[in-house]
Amino acid sequence: MNKKGFKIYYLLLCEGTTEFNLFAYLTRVKYRELFDKSNIKFSDKIQVVEAGVSQGKLNGAGHIAHFQGKYDAIKKKYAGQKLFFVMDKDLDDSSKIEAVILAGGDIVQFLVCSSEHLLLKLGGKNPKNPSDFNNLSDFRDYCKAEFLKQFGKGAPRFKDADFELIFAKLSDEDIRATFIELFATLKN
Repeated sequence: MNKKGFKIYYLLLCEGTTEFNLFAYLTRVKYRELFDKSNIKFSDKIQVVEAGVSQGKLNGAGHIAHFQGKYDAIKKKYAGQKLFFVMDKDLDDSSKIEAVILAGGDIVQFLVCSSEHLLLKLGGKNPKNPSDFNNLSDFRDYCKAEFLKQFGKGAPRFKDADFELIFAKLSDEDIRATFIELFATLKN
């Protein structure tokens, strides 16, 4: 799959540290050779101080107004650049945020339901689902606490070796199906 020709660059924007570390593990460790041989390149060198965005991390984007402000500032500073977002899908405004991203011609890889929930599920820990809770806030709190209980550390502290313990048990097909938007970039 060694593609010649022009490179396609995406500016990487992750919701926070966990999403950033997960993305880095997938593209720089687990599937490094695949991404290195492709014409796709991701850059996390995004800095928009006034919007609180640093080194490719949104540092939170809990509701549409908060996200929209960050998105507009990024689009203004990096006009003409294609953006690739990695975000949890357990936000109250996830569908509105997705609509903004897609309308801007950019890509979003949602982690269903959240990075903690996804890693618990992939790790065979059988977490509860959002439908088991009265609201998404309670669900998010549960996921963080359950993650700490099951793995002995918070998700932002997960490193490559921790991810490897989870992903080593999964087939490539399952991983690609879970991160469909990420792997779809390789077809460009």
